[in-house]
Amino acid sequence: MTGLHVESQRDLPPLDAASEDSSSDNIVSVHGRFIRKRNLSKALVFGDIQLQDGALLEVMIRAQEDVLDVAAIRQINWDVHLGDLVTAHGVLQLKRHEPGHSDGWLFVLHSIRVDELWSLHHEGAVFSYTDSGAGPSTEAAASAAVKGSWVLPPSSKAGDTNKYTNMVVLDGFNACKYYFSSSGGANCLRGEQCHFWHGRPEDFKENRRRWTAKRIEQRAKAAHLAGDSGDPHSKIDKAQRSRIFCDWLVESLGVERLADGTGVIDVAGGKGDIPIQLWIQRGIPTTLIDPRPMKLGKYNRKLVAKAEAVEGRKMCSQLLRCLDEETLKLHTELFADCSVLVGMHPDEATEAIVDAAIALGKPFAIVPCCVMSRVFPDRQCRDGTPVDTYETFVRYLLEKHPSARSAFLPFAGRNQVICLFDCDTAERESVEISSA
Repeated sequence: MTGLHVESQRDLPPLDAASEDSSSDNIVSVHGRFIRKRNLSKALVFGDIQLQDGALLEVMIRAQEDVLDVAAIRQINWDVHLGDLVTAHGVLQLKRHEPGHSDGWLFVLHSIRVDELWSLHHEGAVFSYTDSGAGPSTEAAASAAVKGSWVLPPSSKAGDTNKYTNMVVLDGFNACKYYFSSSGGANCLRGEQCHFWHGRPEDFKENRRRWTAKRIEQRAKAAHLAGDSGDPHSKIDKAQRSRIFCDWLVESLGVERLADGTGVIDVAGGKGDIPIQLWIQRGIPTTLIDPRPMKLGKYNRKLVAKAEAVEGRKMCSQLLRCLDEETLKLHTELFADCSVLVGMHPDEATEAIVDAAIALGKPFAIVPCCVMSRVFPDRQCRDGTPVDTYETFVRYLLEKHPSARSAFLPFAGRNQVICLFDCDTAERESVEISSA
């Protein structure tokens, strides 16, 4: 396999001449379209590269000493997107299957280069494997195989429920998420070779309904954060999160304290939900800081119109700026006299809110969401742990001040609030959450 270059299935070594120790240290190059990615952990990713003839080559990206580390795998995840044309280098390993399945090659990736971005010629379009350039006959065969692939082969893993912790189980079998997440089951490329349960084709509609219901319940449990004592099934829809957050602010600090001085500063709340709840609904002075112009939804526009007609209260002011040192210097009085800095899922601005509040000696309350580890790759907790998960991000923010504390709000999704209301209090206290 020295110098082997693979662009189609015929370029692969014949399986009938391969042995179990057919893996080689000779580097193989593979050119094709990256069409699927399955992250099992930070150090292990599986995927599929579609070759020019439509054949799929399974790819394993695994942390190995002197080959790939976790940081390199993370970078590959960032750089390679579904649909991208790539050239990858690595080694081929024979993948033995149980009786009933043909053997195949597993490509163990060492490095990868993006030759052409999918987004370059498909701006705004979401990649689908049906757009990946496979010939009509290949697609038709795959579709036919999927629609008729209800019989479980002898080596099927559909019954191995103990081996998978994130599977939806139907009728005692592990259901194929690709099959049931698509119309007619078209997203399962494996067809009759799929290890997981498809059910009878005539039962697809009902089985998909059952799969969807269980998947929604499963995702609600998965989104439940450690330490949150609330029942994930009793939480209010995330559309109400701004109201719940503001109710909690009023319960925690009181209207008088929130309205003190120049009032509340809401950072990165471009939709205006926080100002609507605090200023329009309660009369608490609020200033929005966001480089994007405020974009109110239809319901919020009605609330503003009503408040203006009844109380003469127009929408609050906005600074079309990011929260940075220049903004702090240009608007010294606003920040010096504000009551609290807040942010509901403020993304890139999350850490900036905390840092600004601590520097100013002001209270803050934020509900972090996205970790943004690509934008801030150098963040580390005090013990050197990279900040690349939600849990480490929360720890990183709490470590910024000994009095910072956290609590949970009763809405679905990322609902952990981190706050500091008294910079002089060294002891962390639990925050009482009012039921909204």
